[in-house]
Amino acid sequence: HEEDEHEEIMQSEKYSVSIRVEQLHEGLWVAVSEGDTIGLRTTARIHHFIYRPLNSEAYVKDLPLRLTIHANWVNQHSQVTAHDMLPFGLHVWQYGDLGDAQPWIALVVLLVVLGCIALEVIHRMLAAMAGSFLMLALLLLCDKTPNMAIVVEFIDEGALALLFGMMILVGKLASTGVFEMVTFKLVMLSRGSTFALLSILCITTAVLSAFLDNVTTVLLLAPVTVQMCMQLGIQPVPFLIAETLFSNIGGTATLIGDPPNIIIGNALSYEIGFVDFIIVLMPGVVLMSPFCLAFMRWYFYKDVVGPLEKYEEVIAMADSFTIKDPRLLNKSLVVLGGVIISFLTHPVHHVNPAWVAILGAVSLMLVSSGHNVHQDLKVVDWDVLLFFAALFVMVESMGEAGLIRGIGDVLTDMIRSIPAESRTAAALIILVWASALISAFLDNIPYTATMVPVIEQLADAGIGLELDQLAWALAFGACLGGNGSLIGASANIVVAGIAEREGHRISFIAFIKAGFPVMLISVSIATCYLLVVFCT
Repeated sequence: HEEDEHEEIMQSEKYSVSIRVEQLHEGLWVAVSEGDTIGLRTTARIHHFIYRPLNSEAYVKDLPLRLTIHANWVNQHSQVTAHDMLPFGLHVWQYGDLGDAQPWIALVVLLVVLGCIALEVIHRMLAAMAGSFLMLALLLLCDKTPNMAIVVEFIDEGALALLFGMMILVGKLASTGVFEMVTFKLVMLSRGSTFALLSILCITTAVLSAFLDNVTTVLLLAPVTVQMCMQLGIQPVPFLIAETLFSNIGGTATLIGDPPNIIIGNALSYEIGFVDFIIVLMPGVVLMSPFCLAFMRWYFYKDVVGPLEKYEEVIAMADSFTIKDPRLLNKSLVVLGGVIISFLTHPVHHVNPAWVAILGAVSLMLVSSGHNVHQDLKVVDWDVLLFFAALFVMVESMGEAGLIRGIGDVLTDMIRSIPAESRTAAALIILVWASALISAFLDNIPYTATMVPVIEQLADAGIGLELDQLAWALAFGACLGGNGSLIGASANIVVAGIAEREGHRISFIAFIKAGFPVMLISVSIATCYLLVVFCT
């Protein structure tokens, strides 16, 4: 439109760049101004050019142009001198007839997919597949269709590879009978109390999730839980849901516990480190855990309170819990131990956990059953992997349509509009709650990746906000928000897949009835904790 005008300012203490765009009769005028301040003297250089869309056969008159500029953001951590060059890319295209409606269309697609999953109209994997194709069709109509290589890049191959490798490792371990042995030990520790058994499982899950990651933890513990409940003759779904919720809570405590924390830690490594996550986030996690466990006791009261009816019977069967294949168990424990040690030492070697999981799975298959590949692959939940692949494509396509960035812009405008004296407290509250509610229904990985540069810009804008405080608010919200719905976190879908394979279905509604209140409780406590630590 002729009245459109846009300006972006990127600056540090001694260097600034201004990119200015104006609409002229014959096209777009773009000017890039560079400035250096040395003492009291300022030098400036201006580069400008005119883009004439009328010379292009692809230009359609009377449809608005969309201009994006990609450049390296210059902040106080950047080392820029007068002799450095600042590269930037300029892209101009037209949205077509849909124009600025695409974020809203993407939102409608998201709601329809969530509705199909919640009402179980079709299987969640097919719902995600349909949603991904609808979003790619939207990009096609807007002349923004990515090629197949880009679509493949939308998929978080690290997450899928980690799941694939750990599924094989857990499947091999399960065939040895070790899960039945672990079940017996847990039942003995509970001393016949159902709630004590639930507490042991939740605490164990939270601790392991903090120092492994929550997906690996539930892959190891969920099969044990199902076996235990089958032996005791009790309903496994309440125990599985509770474990899942505490895997997300425990994963919040460290840099390696949950994917959003990994994204934040890697992107802001110049500001916060591995120990900082433990010092700041872990006390909040410890503080909220008893309240969440108390809610689990109240909500699942009929299933988790009272004596274990078959406790004496299971104890009497002690001799029947034996290892079926000691040689395979020894090999599995050696490989799994190496994988877990590699996960724990990730801050030292920085090798992607996906590589470790795949290497462990292949190594165990080589040393245990070199010709029995088909049997080993039967333990892989292919529908879970395909669901994640489709979900990644759908959400990343929504990002291409502007939905996620639009959410970030709205949050930024809200925070900037708040008076300076209460801006820090308001920013923490907005970031925590918005991140939690969005992450409950929209994959938290692309959301976190989008919000990291947003909080960096807010911290560098000179409006009194500290980057580390914003990062902790984003981490609490994105991680704890995963408890809000069945599709809120990877661990949720993994547990639902394991339960379904064993004949126990966890529906979207059943999960949200238990998970959403836990999310509200944990996020409320996290908000109070942040306000006490940083605003008092």
